[in-house]
Amino acid sequence: MTIESQPSVQSVRRFRPWFGGGVAVVIVGAAAAAGVFLWQRFSQRPIAPGMAIAPPTALLTLTLPTDPKPWEALAKSGLLQTQPWLNPSYAPLSPTGVNLEQLDYLKDVRPFIGDQATLVLLPMTPESLRESPLPPYAWIVPTLNLPMGEQLLQSVIGEPITEINGVKIFKAKGILPDPDRGAIALLKHADKAYIVWSQHQSALQQVIATAQGNSGIARQPTYQQAVKGLSDPRPLVELYLNLPAFLASQMAAPEGTLPKPPQDLQGMVLTADMTPEQIELEAVTWRSQQNQPLVSEGRSRELTRLVPETTLAFYSTGSFRNLWQNTPAALRETIVSTVKDLTGLDWQQAFVPWMDGEFAAAFVPMAALGNAPSLLFLTQTSNRSQASQALSQLDTQIRDRLRWQVQQRTNDPQPLTTWRIPPGLPVGQHGWLNNNTFFLTLGPLTDMSRPPERSLADSPLYRAVLPDPKGTQFYLNLSDLGPLQNNLLLPQLAPEVARSLQPFLALGITSDVRDNQFTHYIARIRLKSISLP
Repeated sequence: MTIESQPSVQSVRRFRPWFGGGVAVVIVGAAAAAGVFLWQRFSQRPIAPGMAIAPPTALLTLTLPTDPKPWEALAKSGLLQTQPWLNPSYAPLSPTGVNLEQLDYLKDVRPFIGDQATLVLLPMTPESLRESPLPPYAWIVPTLNLPMGEQLLQSVIGEPITEINGVKIFKAKGILPDPDRGAIALLKHADKAYIVWSQHQSALQQVIATAQGNSGIARQPTYQQAVKGLSDPRPLVELYLNLPAFLASQMAAPEGTLPKPPQDLQGMVLTADMTPEQIELEAVTWRSQQNQPLVSEGRSRELTRLVPETTLAFYSTGSFRNLWQNTPAALRETIVSTVKDLTGLDWQQAFVPWMDGEFAAAFVPMAALGNAPSLLFLTQTSNRSQASQALSQLDTQIRDRLRWQVQQRTNDPQPLTTWRIPPGLPVGQHGWLNNNTFFLTLGPLTDMSRPPERSLADSPLYRAVLPDPKGTQFYLNLSDLGPLQNNLLLPQLAPEVARSLQPFLALGITSDVRDNQFTHYIARIRLKSISLP
């Protein structure tokens, strides 16, 4: 940057106020522009080094820290001891470090490598199947520089077994369980060096071609924009999912044909970190620009005060109408056809237009009925007359098509309608809490005549997992799922699933539409205090 000299104050014999003001405006403007530039420059969240050479065909990538210290919170939580599914073999990278023969990780390995290592899972190909029936993958570990990488490998490898595009390939002696199949290479990309190994030479070949073609996932604009939306610069785990390719691989038929995967979501980046009290997840998903643009669903604030603290599950959004616009087309079609079959009404024409305010759905336990859950819907509207007309049509269809009894009571401050099945058992109720808030309950009837003594918004557990819900929110009380089991809402959980859920108290998720293509999520899982043996 070239800085031009400014005339000294002494050289200006006659000071003009307008000139001084102009200079001040220029200085302030330049300072603001410089501030914006520096903020944009230094607020860029760093991209994991391994993503620079991760092939764009990858189904997923998993980036983990190479420093054992970030794993301490996970070890202290006791989750690895109580949750076998959280404690797989990360070999050759694990919470204790990279396993290179009998080398001391902290002394002989850690000083040579970067802070993060990336596992890349690639799609199966005829070539990879000839090499091994296992899914092809590659570990990418950045080294601090090429000589250090060579020095590290000299102690564990012998002569090269082949060469791919000028890159020497060695047997992965001491790194993989089967060194006869495994291979390791040291390659350079831009100003960084990487140690890459795999049980598939074809996987190594893809990584090498990606590095030499400078076509890694890190260069994809959608991935770059997604990563910018994540706040944690050094999470415990960072996951990237190529959703269409990953789902296609999971849904492949036995004969090898691949069904057409869902096209709404194109990718996801997720980070996970934890404290002794909770697991914190953050994610960004994106859709194809060919899809209908996403719209903001607004903020849901009020409806949590209308349900009791004991609520088992709660979902709310700032505008149902906007939520409906963001809903995948296939799901919208399913909802429309289901409502049509049950009631004969057109959901999109009869209900969606007036559901323009906050919307919530909740499972509320009824203490008088052994905590059997009632399904509760709440929605706000700015057009009560249109809503009342649609509800009148709904009551008519409930009476004529389903042969249910429809009992209306109008002597209260707000009208109340109860649905009953012969010989008079109440199964549903709807009414108004005020001039613009409508409710509908199904199953055991929830008393909505007065606000709860303690609402969900006052619950310490709710506030712990949803401290500042800025957009659409979801809450699930995991401490007691008993009321939701053994009925139509949730089948009996398998013993291993029930054991896996024991350490968790509650789950809270917020989602916020960032722009017309990207959605940002924050999830928190509150942990019980676990005493280790």
